[in-house]
Amino acid sequence: MRESFGGREVEVIDFQDVTSGEHVLEFRDTAWRSNEAVLAISVPDGGSWSDAVVSVNPHRGDVPVTFMIWAIGVAEGKMH
Repeated sequence: MRESFGGREVEVIDFQDVTSGEHVLEFRDTAWRSNEAVLAISVPDGGSWSDAVVSVNPHRGDVPVTFMIWAIGVAEGKMH
């Protein structure tokens, strides 16, 4: 699925990690690299939204706070 952030399209990939059982949303900003996630938000198997964590791609470098807040809002709406 695609969501709009700041006038550009961000691909949001929603999947269940079969290895860990985590529910994961990856955010791929095509303005950066289309084939790599900028960040991922995951909820552990059996966990709830209050257990969610954010992982930032170490190759991305700094991620703007506005993007982080936006991504967390999108994830909360889809995972909550």
